[in-house]
Amino acid sequence: KPIRPNIPGIDLPGVHPCWTLEDARAIQKIAKPGARVLQMGAGFIGCIILEALASQGVKLTVVEMGDRMVPRMMTEKAGGLIKQWVEQKGITVYTKTKVEAIQQGGSGLQVSLSNGERIEVDLVISATGVKPNIEFLKDSKLSIHTGITVDDCMQTSDPNIYAAGDVTESTDFCTGKPIVNAIQPNAADQAMIAATNMAGGHAQTRGALQVNVLDTLGLISSSFGQWAGVEGGQYVEHTNPDQYQYIRLEFDRDRLIGATSLGLTDHIGALRGLIQTRVALGEWKDKLLEDPTQIMAAYLAKGQSQAAWIA
Repeated sequence: KPIRPNIPGIDLPGVHPCWTLEDARAIQKIAKPGARVLQMGAGFIGCIILEALASQGVKLTVVEMGDRMVPRMMTEKAGGLIKQWVEQKGITVYTKTKVEAIQQGGSGLQVSLSNGERIEVDLVISATGVKPNIEFLKDSKLSIHTGITVDDCMQTSDPNIYAAGDVTESTDFCTGKPIVNAIQPNAADQAMIAATNMAGGHAQTRGALQVNVLDTLGLISSSFGQWAGVEGGQYVEHTNPDQYQYIRLEFDRDRLIGATSLGLTDHIGALRGLIQTRVALGEWKDKLLEDPTQIMAAYLAKGQSQAAWIA
């Protein structure tokens, strides 16, 4: 369910989350060409909403409290390039900024920002994140933390109950730590594993790999695994800002453990493959440190032969 920010005026008419069909219809009634719209949040879901709003011809302002767009899946440099791209399309973006209050006033809603500005709009959309809707289980005997705890077979603490998808707290592929990995590929993989085991077969995951692929007004971005790197690890970064192209690779000893990519799509499968197979790169690590755009060649040389895995 959507996270509800604790902001004065969040319950006013004209302030909506974007989660249900009812929400979408309420937004559509107001988001006509020329309508003044403010969106709180520029994360993964926020960028999808942003694109839909832009297609309607609204006058859009996006407010993100992080220091860049998509801060939970993009490095500072990549998130900054996405911001530039969006602004080039005529959208106003504030980062390091919070919505402090919403009031009725004038011909619409008055929105007060932490930078001191006040903006009058017709519609406010809250896209500030989501969390598993598990309150109905609070009195059950299931083990619950951020999500419903499951093992590698998607079995809960009750051996007769399985869970899969966005409500689960499973094991991160890279770190081995608990994670709620609320993405469609993970949900599909977990559903297959849960169904197989419930039907008497046997299947298990090697962990939930963080995979994010996003289209923001035609600019494709992606991140995989430990894209922020690890302490003591190495990284290489290549940027072509004029073409909105960027790639960063994260290494831990001899293995690729994470990656961020922007404006480059040919190697997305190779990045995932090299991370998920945990292949030892050998001499290809030095080659990638010298030129990270050679990732497809590295995958063909080192990763493809080991590309049998359970996602």
